[in-house]
Amino acid sequence: MAAQFTFDPNRCTGCQACVVACWIENREQQSRPWRTVHTFNACGHPQLPIFSLSFACHHCEQPACLEHCPADAYTKDATSGNVTIHAELCIGCRYCTWACPHDAPKFNEATGTIEKCTFCPERTSQGLEPACVARCPMEALGVSALDPARPLEGVLGLPAPDTRPAIHIHSLKHPHPPSLGFQPAAATLRAFLDQVLEVPAAKITLRGEWTLLCFTTVISFLAAWLGALRLGGPAVRPWAFLSLGALVLALSTAHLGRPERAWRALLHLRSSWLSREVAAVSLFLGLGAAALLGLPHLLPLAAAAGFLALFAIDRLYRVALRVGPWNLHSAHTLLNGAYLMGLLAGLGPLALAMGLMKGFLYLHRKRHFAQQGRSIRPLVGALRLAVGMLGPALLLTTHPLVAAGMALLGDLVDRAEYYDELEVPTPQGELLRELRARVL
Repeated sequence: MAAQFTFDPNRCTGCQACVVACWIENREQQSRPWRTVHTFNACGHPQLPIFSLSFACHHCEQPACLEHCPADAYTKDATSGNVTIHAELCIGCRYCTWACPHDAPKFNEATGTIEKCTFCPERTSQGLEPACVARCPMEALGVSALDPARPLEGVLGLPAPDTRPAIHIHSLKHPHPPSLGFQPAAATLRAFLDQVLEVPAAKITLRGEWTLLCFTTVISFLAAWLGALRLGGPAVRPWAFLSLGALVLALSTAHLGRPERAWRALLHLRSSWLSREVAAVSLFLGLGAAALLGLPHLLPLAAAAGFLALFAIDRLYRVALRVGPWNLHSAHTLLNGAYLMGLLAGLGPLALAMGLMKGFLYLHRKRHFAQQGRSIRPLVGALRLAVGMLGPALLLTTHPLVAAGMALLGDLVDRAEYYDELEVPTPQGELLRELRARVL
């Protein structure tokens, strides 16, 4: 029978005994803690409750890690409900760490693969409780038969209930402490929170994902160039296309923990957008090379495959950020490709329409950041608009290639900002956002 964790925040003292117990039981497999204790209101604001949450893998009924893993390296046991990562099949792409809203999968730098909570099958098969449950001194953690009616909506720190996590969290007995009767100024509170709160490290950063920045930029340029050729644009030299294609393939494998298993990225086309991206990029490069080396009738298919690859790239990041399917961003590769294609092919209306859309989306994002009190990088923004949009608009009719080059540089700046601003939801991040919202 499938099981679930139970957790009572009213009992938990945040002692970390569960974390230590997990390490003792799994220290030969564990390079980083599989269980984490998150504390809400660690700064001790007197008008808010203080409680801790002990989270590991929740062995979801509809696990995002399993759904989106391109290598098909996850399995879910139909009887116990355990979700297992098979390290020998993992390619180390880390996409499951983006897709999982509970921050359960951990990347092992030494092996280049993913590891996570196993629900202690060696113990449960003998009728014992998982180590974390057995050694919790306050009996805050427990195990029970899976309850289909368990409450999931509105549980603080438990994002994305659509994955149906196998955990039941008890309600707080005292969620509203007595009011102080006064409220300090918002600016004072904001400064206080900035000093005392530990902000979790971002899962996606420009420094860590520079190979993906280069990969997506080169793919958008190649798709635009091949599409522009179909529309009467500048000729595409086979050697240039093949060289850039080889660079793209090298960049795509450089990001993997186990690059020798890169072929496995094609094994989960039925549900993983990363698998679909790899397939679309491979199809695009193959058709493009064939079209340029003697089969010109394949050019329309190659161009279509290129833009299909850009669509898959954008969908891939939508999964990580958990936004709507048609959420638009000025740095989306599909918009970048259409913009560059319009410039290279000398199609003024297309280039103008895409440029205006991208400019509006970029300014809207900066306005949104300003309202949130976040940095808007005015100098970077001015450079992006001047080089990537104003310059191409002025040079489109006289120097289309120069205009396209400037647009590509502008898109590179925008894409770099995109990676630097990405925020993948996590339990700790959700708790911090909720704390700021309640305090301010």
